[in-house]
Amino acid sequence: MSTTIPATSEAGGKGPRARNDLLAKISQSHRAIREAIGALPASRWDDPLPAGWTLKEMVGHLAFWESTIPAAIESLRAGSNREDSGDVDAENARVGDEVRGLSREAVLGRWDDAHAEALAAARSLTESELAEHSFTRKIEGETFGHYPEHYADLGAAIKDKDDLFAVVQTAWVAFRLAIGAIGLPGLEGKTATGWTYKDLVAHAGAWEDRTAKRLEEFRANGTHAALDDADEFNAAVVERTRGRDAREVILELDQAHGRILDQIAKLSPEQIHAEDGWVGAVVAGNTYGHYAEHFDEVFAAVPRRPDELLARMREGWRPFRRALNRLGLTPLAETTSAGWTLKGMLGHVANWMEKIPAEMPNRLQGKRGPTPDVDAENGREAEAGKTRSAHDAVTRQDAAYKTVVDLVTALPDRDIDFLAVRLVVGETYGHFVEHGAEIEAALPKTTADFVRSIERVWKPFRATIRERGRSGLGGARTATGWTYKDLIAHSIGWMEQTIREMRSGEVSTGWTKETIDAFNERSVRTHELVGPEAIVDELDTVYRNLIATVRGLGPGPMEERFATTLPYYTYLHWEEHLVELGVPL
Repeated sequence: MSTTIPATSEAGGKGPRARNDLLAKISQSHRAIREAIGALPASRWDDPLPAGWTLKEMVGHLAFWESTIPAAIESLRAGSNREDSGDVDAENARVGDEVRGLSREAVLGRWDDAHAEALAAARSLTESELAEHSFTRKIEGETFGHYPEHYADLGAAIKDKDDLFAVVQTAWVAFRLAIGAIGLPGLEGKTATGWTYKDLVAHAGAWEDRTAKRLEEFRANGTHAALDDADEFNAAVVERTRGRDAREVILELDQAHGRILDQIAKLSPEQIHAEDGWVGAVVAGNTYGHYAEHFDEVFAAVPRRPDELLARMREGWRPFRRALNRLGLTPLAETTSAGWTLKGMLGHVANWMEKIPAEMPNRLQGKRGPTPDVDAENGREAEAGKTRSAHDAVTRQDAAYKTVVDLVTALPDRDIDFLAVRLVVGETYGHFVEHGAEIEAALPKTTADFVRSIERVWKPFRATIRERGRSGLGGARTATGWTYKDLIAHSIGWMEQTIREMRSGEVSTGWTKETIDAFNERSVRTHELVGPEAIVDELDTVYRNLIATVRGLGPGPMEERFATTLPYYTYLHWEEHLVELGVPL
């Protein structure tokens, strides 16, 4: 398996001596069991466990013994060799009586406080104390050496698939959002262990995929394959991940996690507890226990300050918005693989960004506001997207993003509570990655795709000119101050530009506002003496040349250098003028 949790791990070795390793082991082991216990429903807290106490009493017991660490360390520093707290059985009985009447939240709070104090005590150890076994023995005995003694009780408290699902998902959400918070470019960076974050994501996904297969086999015939060699398995994952797109790797993780959840949903209580809780152990080792093992490593790359968060937002926004620009407005009425229109998807993205300002004050205080009805919100936006104009959908999304940028920019320059970071990540750049694939799938890729995109917008553009009539091209002016004849001349100029580039193979770069204005003025000026009838004929001729030139590039994917410029010279350009002319898109 993949983790260092006792009874579920293939890793071994002696206890750590270096301070950072000691702190990491304390934190990782605590996080795994703490999140699992915290995810269980309140009804489980008073159920009797195999050890003879309830879950509440067990947590109180863990909290008490962890709370003895600071005093024991001070006692050792004073020269005393006494590391215990008297009669263990009596202490356990006393603690059980004490917590029995407390609330679930109060008992968990005790444990959280005791753990924080234990970490502070461990952090205070000097190098010589770290080398002295009496100090680290006490810490180990009340933390990562103690927790495994209660794994059987935890396993018994997980009664059915719903409990197991809740335990896995509670830890998954924070882990997955922390990965999302790193951002796609950040996944190429190195972790403290020398992997890239992309390798780590692939590693987590591979173990989840392997575990889902083992669970399926166990459900089918009651057997499970022998464990993989962890080092060989991990090395193969890293090798397979080299050079891959980070988005694909994240998608694989999400899909593997979905397969584990599907398998958990099919487990009976008898299967969960069979073979001394094998299912619980393998799920723990490769889901919530595994997340705990890597959480500190992942969290080290999570943005903490407003400027760091803004940088990640912009990294995620640019490719998302660039792909949307390149797609244009007309295709936004089409249905995606998710079952809604692209306009509906943009409304969905905008809607969740719009909720950030109201929720942010809660998150900055480490709290959560009321939970919205996610399905209802998404359904409403999907339905509204059917009638909303594409132009309005894009405008709304841009405004929502700007509002979040302004909000984060205004935050004080200090660390932000992770709940606030999670909110921004989940509704901005983490969300952009999730839906960017829908936009990418709609982008034209082959020369035939580009011809279809051109023709689709050309028809309403040409129809608008036809409606003006040849006699009306030189009279009324558009919102930009041009006559319709000027607009035609301007459009001819840019179509001729892309034709020249495709035929010569030389793409013009370095366009500026000044050079674009000069190009437009030249196109209009050279057509000043051309009559309305002749200029419309020229427009149609240049359009036919454009289509012939695109088709002449041959079948298959269009070269990227043309694919990134052609849209702006043709169908994206015409869409701008259609909006200007009052044609709804």
